[in-house]
Amino acid sequence: MKWTYPVVAFIVVFVLGFGLTNLIKEELEVSPWSESGAEEGRLMAHTKNVTRLVNAGAADLHAYLKTAIPYEEAKTAEMSPSEKNWQTFFSQSLQVDPEAKNVIIVPGGGKEALEWALPALYYAYFNGSPVLFYENGQLSGSKEHLENKKAFVIGSTDIIPELDDFAEAERVTASSPQQLALKLAEYRDEEAEFGWGREVDRDNGYFHYVLTTPDDALLGLAALSYARSNNATLLYAEEDGGISGELDRYAFAQRSDWFVTPSEGPFRHFWIVSNRISYAAQGRMDFAVEKAEYASMGPVALGDMEALLVILVIWGIASALFVWIHSMYTLPMVKMPIKISWALASLLLPILGPVLYINSYRRPAKEVEKGDWRWIRSHNQQSATATAMGFGYGANLMIVVGFILVWFGFPLFFGEGMEGPFFWLGAGMPIMMIAMYVFAVLIAWALVQYPMKKSMMPGMSNKQVSKMAFITTALSMLAVSLGMMTTSWFMLMNKIPMMPKEDDVLWFASMWLASFVGFLIAWPINWLLIKKQLKPGNV
Repeated sequence: MKWTYPVVAFIVVFVLGFGLTNLIKEELEVSPWSESGAEEGRLMAHTKNVTRLVNAGAADLHAYLKTAIPYEEAKTAEMSPSEKNWQTFFSQSLQVDPEAKNVIIVPGGGKEALEWALPALYYAYFNGSPVLFYENGQLSGSKEHLENKKAFVIGSTDIIPELDDFAEAERVTASSPQQLALKLAEYRDEEAEFGWGREVDRDNGYFHYVLTTPDDALLGLAALSYARSNNATLLYAEEDGGISGELDRYAFAQRSDWFVTPSEGPFRHFWIVSNRISYAAQGRMDFAVEKAEYASMGPVALGDMEALLVILVIWGIASALFVWIHSMYTLPMVKMPIKISWALASLLLPILGPVLYINSYRRPAKEVEKGDWRWIRSHNQQSATATAMGFGYGANLMIVVGFILVWFGFPLFFGEGMEGPFFWLGAGMPIMMIAMYVFAVLIAWALVQYPMKKSMMPGMSNKQVSKMAFITTALSMLAVSLGMMTTSWFMLMNKIPMMPKEDDVLWFASMWLASFVGFLIAWPINWLLIKKQLKPGNV
């Protein structure tokens, strides 16, 4: 069967041709990024969270980074680092901060000393800490600005013995340079401001890492600029180019999450400066810090703060239902607008709302006119009641206005007219807070407080009632706003790592918590309004 031969040949040619073409294609696409072939090109190009800086040595890497990182604050010494001059190189690169609260003592001398010292040198360069080198029983280096500083001795007593030169000293060591680097990455002395403090539970987010091996510590020193330009901590891989279990654990713990889109920060990045580190290790580091969707972090996907604030909201809903049902069945003499205000107030005041409600209506009452009842309460009880009635409508309205604004969006004002000290008024949070207050006051005044006061004071003219309703509404809600806005600013802009959107539980829960604080601020203000007889507290 003669036809089989050309078929076999076709298959062979087709498959091999495809393979060879693919090989050439790979080489053509990748090799331009490398001087020596596709392998190095893949190492540089196929991981997005890791950048490999292929170099011909410390001098080559140092020369490249001088142009790649041209920032003055990340400038290093003009000379290239070597095993002989590495102490001088670092001393000339270091910009000592006289206000630094710590001094760092590291081993000096040859290559082994550099391996132990380098992780601490990265922090010293980042923080501006003075550094002393211990060699042959003596300390060398700049001894200026050492007063009242806590000393941190890097390495075991075999490397640096006990020193009596400092009033306060602490030793940081480990069994290997790799473990010491990891220890310094997580270590933090807050009082002395020493150590990166980059554990799983941390407050800061934007930082990178430089990865090398102890044998290539000189390359790590050549990349010292990253300590400032990218807040980079130095970490060590193993000498064979692999990564240890401890480094693998640590890198995965640094993975950041995103809520809405992966484009959200923070982002982690590794800068590999050792040619020994394998592609497998590079790929593993890339995968370790790849951003993950927040919901993938656990089966429930609720943090501790979210869980607590969800409980607060649930208690609020339960409190509102209790007050509403109880008032409907047991207090027929209370007018409907007041029942609604108590229920709305209890919605934002879990537990406290029902307690104030019960305490307000378990008092003796009398009917002053047909269908118009008054309860006998102390001055403090009246002020609590008056606060709850205004707060129930006002605080809820502010949350409603805020939700509508963030749902549909609103324009910012950063035009020429907004330059100068009042620039911040054009930003999102101030605009939203002002709008929440103004719209909520206008709505509560026109639709709630004016008709409520008109029914209570039928003998007063419409103009007087309108003026009184506006003043009391504006003052009372201003007091609520003081507590509510400051707390929401702290929660949304400071406490919560990322600004939550209107479909996040943290947005609603933050508003609930802020409203609670707003009520506590408004309570004493209403005490004064009751005393001035500007608000009733016995209805």
